[in-house]
Amino acid sequence: MKVLIIKYKESIKVLSLMLILSSLLLFSCRKTIKVKLPEYKQKLVIEGSITTGEGAIVFLSYSVPVFGGFDFTHPENAFVKGAFVTVSDGTVIDTLKEFNPSEGYFYYGSKVMGQTGKTYYLTISLNGKTYNAETKILPPIALDSLYFKGERDSLGFIWAHLTEPSGLGQNYRWFAKRLNKKTDYAFAAPFNSVFDDKFVDGKDFHFAYDRGPQPNDVQADKDDPEQGWFKRGDTVAVKFCVIDRPSYNFWYSYYLNKASNGNPFSAPSNIVSTLEGDDVLGGFYGYSPSYDTLAIPKN
Repeated sequence: MKVLIIKYKESIKVLSLMLILSSLLLFSCRKTIKVKLPEYKQKLVIEGSITTGEGAIVFLSYSVPVFGGFDFTHPENAFVKGAFVTVSDGTVIDTLKEFNPSEGYFYYGSKVMGQTGKTYYLTISLNGKTYNAETKILPPIALDSLYFKGERDSLGFIWAHLTEPSGLGQNYRWFAKRLNKKTDYAFAAPFNSVFDDKFVDGKDFHFAYDRGPQPNDVQADKDDPEQGWFKRGDTVAVKFCVIDRPSYNFWYSYYLNKASNGNPFSAPSNIVSTLEGDDVLGGFYGYSPSYDTLAIPKN
């Protein structure tokens, strides 16, 4: 019994010594790291597009600092008004109009309509600077079919079947909206809404997407208990677009950048803009859509 007590006391001493040494090691490894953030430089943000059968639309705003005094309850303070915006198909030049000249931000065209096979050129003049971009509208590729697959009670995702043409090197973007919901006023793109045919070239395959948030309703979407889901009884319209490679590169890099936000272990990534000019970010995309509608049975 005496031997056991001695061994127990010796074990306590060893353990205490180990704890002291561990503490010393931890405290001796502490080092204060000061990170100097680069000085913020404002950029012009451009999101422009032209779709088959439609005129061009362009959204113009200024970037805002993450660490700054910008009032996000008034996004109109970042809107750009008074820009001179044109879109050309190489023959006709369309000068875009401001939807609300007192506010700016949204510019639309009515003279040049999107056509398959044509290349379009965007030019923006603002504050003595000029920004240029171009995009092409490629032939559309239709989905074979749509179907709903339940995942949780009455909620689920929209699935599609696609026979991908061989050898074209195509790139795609997916949009959808619920026709039975007044809140769905626009075709919305979910996160990671683009893909290319690198691994599916010439293949017959199935894929699925969740429901994307409506533009400018991101907070309402976050508060929605059915966020991201489609539901039995919904009637869903899908806009499946072929896009050119520069448009794909922009959106792929955008989603990659967004996915790494706040993750200290992720690799840094830069957004690949399709625009030429100084201190500018964004893209000009040509959409060649095919449309399909799915009425999901209630039961």
